[in-house]
Amino acid sequence: MKTALPKILFAICVTVFAFFPLTDTDIWWHLASARDFLENGLATDDPFCWTASKSPWINVHLYFQLALYGVEHFAGTFGLVALKALLWGLVAFLWILPVKRKILPVHFALLFAFAFLFRYAFECRPILLSMLFLGIFWNLLPQLEKRISAKWILSTVVLIAVEWIWVRMQGLFPLGFVLAFCAIAFSFQDLSLSGKVGNGIFFVLLLLTPLAHTQGVLLWLYPLELLNRLVGGNASSQIFSQQIAENRAPTTLLAQGENQAAMIALLVGIFISAFAILRHRHLAKPFQIAWLVIGIFLAATAERNLTLFFFPFASIVLSHSGELLSLRSALEKNLSVSKKMFSTSLQIFTVLGFAFVVGTFVRSLPAYFENGSFKTISAERLPSGAVEFMRSNPQSVSSRLFNDDRSGGYIEWKLPGVKTFADGRFILKDSTFLANYLKFSEKPEEFFSFADSLSIQRALLPVRYIPLWIPLAKALEQNPEWTCVYQDSVYAVWDHHRILVMDALTSDYHEKIAVLDIRDSSVHVLASGNDILHPDLWKNK
Repeated sequence: MKTALPKILFAICVTVFAFFPLTDTDIWWHLASARDFLENGLATDDPFCWTASKSPWINVHLYFQLALYGVEHFAGTFGLVALKALLWGLVAFLWILPVKRKILPVHFALLFAFAFLFRYAFECRPILLSMLFLGIFWNLLPQLEKRISAKWILSTVVLIAVEWIWVRMQGLFPLGFVLAFCAIAFSFQDLSLSGKVGNGIFFVLLLLTPLAHTQGVLLWLYPLELLNRLVGGNASSQIFSQQIAENRAPTTLLAQGENQAAMIALLVGIFISAFAILRHRHLAKPFQIAWLVIGIFLAATAERNLTLFFFPFASIVLSHSGELLSLRSALEKNLSVSKKMFSTSLQIFTVLGFAFVVGTFVRSLPAYFENGSFKTISAERLPSGAVEFMRSNPQSVSSRLFNDDRSGGYIEWKLPGVKTFADGRFILKDSTFLANYLKFSEKPEEFFSFADSLSIQRALLPVRYIPLWIPLAKALEQNPEWTCVYQDSVYAVWDHHRILVMDALTSDYHEKIAVLDIRDSSVHVLASGNDILHPDLWKNK
């Protein structure tokens, strides 16, 4: 295949694979944050949760959120789906663009298969912009290995501008520092004096870009917390890395039977990459090899880093012909396999691989549609019905809500006046909060005293697709003081509902004078006097 065609086709394939309903629940928190910024300015304290968050509250995603908000405002959720698909396609093209070798059909089949297996990682999250910016770095950094020229100056200006935007897109912006450092360090000895000075000045300016923002020092320090969370440097980060789904290692997910096909493919890709790096000294530029090693480490520690590995893996390893040539030589030597037989076998493998992936993908498409229309939102991940119930049946001002983290952002987006217990921004919470939050899923009986102490009068929890909260949902169902006031196939809402019998004591008799229904911090007299003996009053109480 000609060099340009497979690159374009790869980008198109990734675009098609990424065109699926919105599944990541953080997107609603991002939209709510953008709206809050436009209405109230840059927040320094958590505007959404009634539980304590670290202060000052740093929002590194602001530009990403504003872009999403604009698209959602003018094009709705379909616009968000289309945008993410197109941008992931652009990411794929940028990463494969520097490949100068001829991409054989069998190479493309491997690219196609891995992209299909990893397709659900192509979500509408800030990592999308990080991969886009890294792709720009991937293409422009080789200019720093050459003498200072107009191209060198233009490349450095573009990279600094990209880094400045990246700082307010996602906390992974230091990856630009790392990639630039690798490119400069590995070529430093071969540079002229002017080249060394120029690259040194560029790198210093790159490091200083966060300081050009409001909260610059805090933004610069923010990624240290991300690194701490990745390696489990304190109690909070250990809980986060071990218990929160997308932060678990692929081996852990595989052992727990979650996302098995993608995790097996990821581990196979890591093994192939390690083997290729050790076998071929000139697989790619040294800084690109170094970045692939970093991608391997990041992907091996947390599932959420899968795309940080996949695209350099596609650019360096899957497009390299060395392994095929080595395999052919070994077969010719040991098994007397002719070049023609080897070529025919590869063609058969390529055709079968394409057919299998296309067939599997086509079979999965009906899940994207409902009543003949494309679903822009994965409804089973959202408490849409429960939130509408809460809109029609609001709590009193003094009462509080308990909710799972996946529903928090959606509640904040749809019900801006409702404060949530959690919304997925666990980096803003301490270890005590995380331990208590997860403890309720393991020891649900401890939730009730906690709720009483903090005036929690309503709970919203998933009852089907997230096993973590099933025990607490069952405990709420069995507790007579909590009543299920709404339930659909995915979420349920419970209200705190206590019956107190008020007694009147005199010197001659002990008379029950009233039955009070205390619900949501308001009091309703159900009955008084002789009416309290009516049997209908005590049904299900």
